[in-house]
Amino acid sequence: MKILLKGFGSIGRRHCENLLLLGYDNIVIVSSKTELGEKFKDIPTYIDLNKALADHVFTHGFICSPTAFHTSDLRQFLNAEIPAIYLEKPVSHSLDAIEELLELAKNKTNVVVGFDLHFDPGLTKVKEIIDSNQIGKIYSANSFVGQYLPDWRPYEDYRVGMSASKEKGGGVMLDLVHEFDYLRWLLGKPRKVASFYQTNSQLEIETEDLADVLIQFENGINGSIHLDYHQRKLIRFCIITGERGTIKWDLAARKVILTHHDHSIEEFEFSNFERNDRYLQVLDAFLNNPGDVRLTSFEDGIISLKMVLAAKMASEQERVIEIKAK
Repeated sequence: MKILLKGFGSIGRRHCENLLLLGYDNIVIVSSKTELGEKFKDIPTYIDLNKALADHVFTHGFICSPTAFHTSDLRQFLNAEIPAIYLEKPVSHSLDAIEELLELAKNKTNVVVGFDLHFDPGLTKVKEIIDSNQIGKIYSANSFVGQYLPDWRPYEDYRVGMSASKEKGGGVMLDLVHEFDYLRWLLGKPRKVASFYQTNSQLEIETEDLADVLIQFENGINGSIHLDYHQRKLIRFCIITGERGTIKWDLAARKVILTHHDHSIEEFEFSNFERNDRYLQVLDAFLNNPGDVRLTSFEDGIISLKMVLAAKMASEQERVIEIKAK
C-alpha cells in the first residue's frame, strides 16, 4: 500500500498516528504546515498536492482538509485514479460539482465518507435492535448533541478555525453532521426537513451555533435533532420510540438501554471502548475490508449533506424543504 494523506489538522494527525500504530508507514503527507512534529519527521511531506501526485503512485488516499476544500481535493484524487479514497465528513459545504465527482468516481474508484460513529459499539447495537424488529414499528427518533466549541481544540483559537468560518464550511450543522448521517443509516432516506437555527454573539463566530431540525423520513418516521456549541459537558444521545419499546443510546455514558413495553429493561455497557478505537476500526475496514457494511458510501454521504443544506435553507426561508435523495 502507498497512502496519501492530504491535510494535517486534528483529524489528519489522528489518522496518521493510527496508520502508524496499525503498521502502515508507506505514507506521504500533503500539508501547508512546515513543522509536523518529531514522530512524523521521516514521512515525506509536500506542500503541493500536484507534486505529490506526480512523484508517487498511490493505492489509498485520505482527504482531511477543511470542508470547503473537499471537492477540489477529491477531484484531484479521482483524476489521479487513486483506487480507494477516504473522504472526511461532511462531503462538502455545498452541492457544487457533486454530480461531476459522482461521474468521475463511477465504476473505478471506491470513495467512502468518514462517518466513524457507525463503528461505535453502542450505535451498532442500536442498529442490531432495530434490524431484528425488537421494538416493532418505529414512530420517532430524537437526537441531541452539544459540546462547548472553545473546548474542542483548546490548543487553538476556535474563533479563527474552520468551525467559525462560513467560507471554510463551518457551523454546528456541518460540524455535527454525524446526527443527520446516523439517523439516515438507522431509519432510511429522508423526505422533508424543517429547521430553525441561531447565530448568537457569545462565541464571536459567523456560523450558526445552535439548531433544531425536524425530519420526516420516507417511511413515515419522525426525527428531530438538536445541535449546539454551548454544552459545557458533552451530551450526545438518541431516543428511538417504537410500538413495542424504546431504545436510548448515550455516547457520553457509553451505554444502550432497551426498555420493553412490559417495563423490563436491558442495558448494554461499552465502558471499555475508547473513542480512538472506532477510528482504528474504520481505518482497518477501509484498508482491508471495503465491503464492511458500516462504511459509508459517497452516495450516502451526499444524502447527509443534502439533509444539512435543506435544514439551513428551511430556517432561512421559513418553510419545509423536500429532499431529493437518490
